[in-house]
Amino acid sequence: MVAFLNGERLKHLLPAEVRLWTKFIGIHGAYFDRFEFDVHVGEGMEVDPAWPANIVAAVYALTAKRIDVVGYRGEEVWLFEIKPDAGITAANQVNAYEALYVRQFGKPVTLYKAIVTERINRDERWLCKESGIRIYVV
Repeated sequence: MVAFLNGERLKHLLPAEVRLWTKFIGIHGAYFDRFEFDVHVGEGMEVDPAWPANIVAAVYALTAKRIDVVGYRGEEVWLFEIKPDAGITAANQVNAYEALYVRQFGKPVTLYKAIVTERINRDERWLCKESGIRIYVV
């Protein structure tokens, strides 16, 4: 099943993640100007320069890191990870996405990191607070 939100294809989100994002948008969506989904960052796997361009593009699409959602409001950039059960991996992903995003696109005026989830335990809440990750439990 491929999900869509306002005509935008949610390429790699699982059905539970689409459900969470839809809830989040219902609550907080009006705050944002726009969203981009499945945003590739990083370099992906090293490829042979002799490979055809279409193969190089396919390898990049499959091996680059993907930010679930990037939200924009004015000069604010928000990096969202969507996980029904947000464990330490979600926090690590968002922190890695921040570094890769800044390396690739430059440092925005204001950058926020966020996790949209149904569940998160106390340790992960603390870790997120320590690294500036906002948590949205929907």
